Amino acid sequence: MLEIKDIKVELDAEAGLVRAIDGMRLTLARGETFALVGESGCGKSMTALALMRLLPENGRIAAGAIQVDGQDVLALPEASMRGVRGGRIGMIFQEPSTSLNPVMKVGAQMVEAIETHTPLRGAAARAKAIEWLRKVGIPEPERRFDDYPFRMSGGQKQRVMIAMTLACEPDYLVADEPTTALDVTIQAQVLDLLKQLQAEQGLGLLLITHDLAVVSGMAHRVALMYAGQIVEEAPAADFFASPRHPYAQALLDRKSTRLNSS
Repeated sequence: MLEIKDIKVELDAEAGLVRAIDGMRLTLARGETFALVGESGCGKSMTALALMRLLPENGRIAAGAIQVDGQDVLALPEASMRGVRGGRIGMIFQEPSTSLNPVMKVGAQMVEAIETHTPLRGAAARAKAIEWLRKVGIPEPERRFDDYPFRMSGGQKQRVMIAMTLACEPDYLVADEPTTALDVTIQAQVLDLLKQLQAEQGLGLLLITHDLAVVSGMAHRVALMYAGQIVEEAPAADFFASPRHPYAQALLDRKSTRLNSS
């Protein structure tokens, strides 16, 4: 079980102290897809960064706890946290083009991650990387293993990021707007792939998005975030059938309007 308990995140800004997350609580079980939704600026991505202990230099966790199967990750030294980050909790960032090293072949990047977080080395790590490139639908994975990221499309780079993350065999996966940079067709393919791999691996999937259409096809539970707080949490079917918070109803009305006008 992954648990976030009463987390508060503060940012030092020019205008003063900003509380980006204000007393958040959520739990994520293995095999579950939990969607964290809300509009830009509400604190969704900051939640992911706090969970991975990757806050910007002007940010800090002021209170609360983050536990992975009972282990408080906020109490770990950075050297131990590197084993959790990637090994226990994987993350797919919003923009694959900025997450991949542009001057390093994708295969070398994958092997580096695999060797860091699993016992595999050398040829065995290379074989696992190629296996995962094949699993995520990269054509000719043996050849693409030696490609640089710039030779790949946005959808292929996102698949490489998914392969790199899951090849390290994490228990939990944080997907922060994983399809934002992709066209509609590739979005659907990537989401279907995530759903399939999540079921096969028994991952706990924290899906961070502002797109309720994505949530309706993926999530078991939904939490709505507003101004750094979770203002509603419910099973996905209940959230879409009868939202309690006015902000949730406004988001659903907006989604319905967009669908009716398209």
